[in-house]
Order: sequence, then C-alpha cells, then structure tokens
Amino acid sequence: MFPLNIFNPKPRKAIQHGVKSRVRKLFPLIFCLHLAAQAADFPTCAHRLQRGQTVAIVARLYGLAVADVLAANPGLDVYHLSVGTPIVLPSPDNGWPQHQMVAGERASELGYPLEQLMVLNPGVDLDCLAAGQSVNLPCTSPGGVTSSPNPTPAAAPTAEAPAPSGDWVAVTLADGRKAWAPRAAMMIPSPTPLTPTQVVDLAQRFQGAPYVWGGMSPNGVDCSGFVQEVFRLSGHSLPRLADEQFQQTTAIDQPQPGDLVFFTTYLPGPSHVGISLGGQDFLHASSSRGVTRASLDDNYFKTRYLGAHRLSAWAQNQQARNP
Repeated sequence: MFPLNIFNPKPRKAIQHGVKSRVRKLFPLIFCLHLAAQAADFPTCAHRLQRGQTVAIVARLYGLAVADVLAANPGLDVYHLSVGTPIVLPSPDNGWPQHQMVAGERASELGYPLEQLMVLNPGVDLDCLAAGQSVNLPCTSPGGVTSSPNPTPAAAPTAEAPAPSGDWVAVTLADGRKAWAPRAAMMIPSPTPLTPTQVVDLAQRFQGAPYVWGGMSPNGVDCSGFVQEVFRLSGHSLPRLADEQFQQTTAIDQPQPGDLVFFTTYLPGPSHVGISLGGQDFLHASSSRGVTRASLDDNYFKTRYLGAHRLSAWAQNQQARNP
C-alpha cells in the first residue's frame, strides 16, 4: 500500500467535478426560485393603457382615487403616456369587491368589460368559472358609478360655471365635473372630411409633439401614427402602418399640400411617412426631434425617397375634374 499523495491533482479534480455536478442538478431549482422572487416584485394587477386613456380615466374605471394610482406608479410621466403603458392598480384598503358565481353564470354577464376582469383576476380562466368561485370586481357599479366596499356619502353636485366670453366648448373632466375649454386649444374630429389645405393646417398644430413609438395622440406619435391621427381628426380614414398607408393611397408624380411622402429607412420598402406642405417641404415625426418640418432636398431623405401618394378620394375627385 502506498500512502495517498495529497499533492496528486486527480483527487482534487474529482472533488471539483462532484461539486459542479451537484450545482448543475440544483440549477433548475435555483432558477425557479429566482423567477419566483422576481414575480413577487411585479404587480399582480396592472392595466395597460388604451388609446385616449389617461391615469384619471383608468382610476375612474376601477373606482380608485387618482392620487392613489399615482402613488402606486412612482416615476410615471403622465405627460408622455403611450398605448400599452402598464398602470399599477393599488388594492383598496378592504380589497376588491367580490362576486360569487352561481351555476350557469358567465363572466360576460357581470356587466363589466372582460378586459377589466382579466386585470383584476390574473391567472383566472374567466371562460371556465365554477359555481361558488369568487371573482374580483372594480370598485364601481356596472354603470360606472363608484361603489367601494365602504362607500361614503356623495358630495352635493356643484353648479356649473357660466360659459366664458369667446369660443369655448363644454367638456366633462375625468372625475365627472363640468368645465369649459377654448375651442382653439382642442382637437375635435371633424364631422365632415376636410380639404387638403385644412388637413395641413391641422397637421401643423402637431409641431413639437414628442416622438413615442406606437403613439397616436398629441401627447406622442410615431411617423405613421402622426399621419393616421391627423387624417382621423380631418374626417378621413387611413390604416395604422406606413406600408399599409402606402398600399391604400394613390401614387402621384409631384406632392401637393396634404399628400403623403414615403421613405425607406430602417426597413426595406415604405417604413417612414410624412405629410407634404407643398413643394419640397413636409411634416413628419422624427425619432429625435418629434413632429418637425423637413425637406425632400435634405441628403438623408433625398437618398431614401420612395415617392408621393394621395388620398384615394382626393385622387378620384382630381380625375373627375380633369378627365
């Protein structure tokens, strides 16, 4: 028998191999625990903003105080919200109101949008609810009136202020109060289609709006969202994406005010779009400067220009006038 040579590296390698083998076996468990710890840090109830929604509107949908919603979303920039932004919903002091399902009852019969019920019941299959199962509800009645678990007496309605002098429009605020807003400061969809010149006038009111990927409002737009929103407010309909707008409009030789100008940028084909101001100038949503003015003579756009297109209805009217 020879004594064990403690300087022999082989036993040490065997020990290291055994440790590594055990770590590999434990890794899935460690990884799952890590994911569980991360999941615990994320809110269980979060509403994703839809088009036209604000924090105040979300608070009213769920019967929450705006201040409580803002407190649950530290760092949220309420002036630069975009579609899809998650808004954390703080749980009421006494929890969400609950409804106990009865045999044959469906979630769609509870009087609330299924989207809201899905937010308040994460992980619950609303299509397969059993009798006796409890479902969280917003702190509002199906009609939209706040009905918290411990309701407080409603305050007496205040008298509406008389209309100021000038051109003002009566509006309803998110909390239900009435107010007046100057018509010139509002962007209200036109009941009748606007002319190309009027479309350009409206588009120029967007100058300075910030760039937001996926945005479609004066609070933030991307290139095709800017175009779609301007034409929507002008009483015209256009699809959402630049390539779809390219396909559903009519190609022309020279752009006139209100026509669309297309470019190939980050993707092959029409991936950027603007609204012509006439001549070489156009408005577009720049990813670095927001809605701003540019020229087809700029080197960047000159080499990427695909051509001009006109709203099909305008192109048909032009052909009718000039057979």
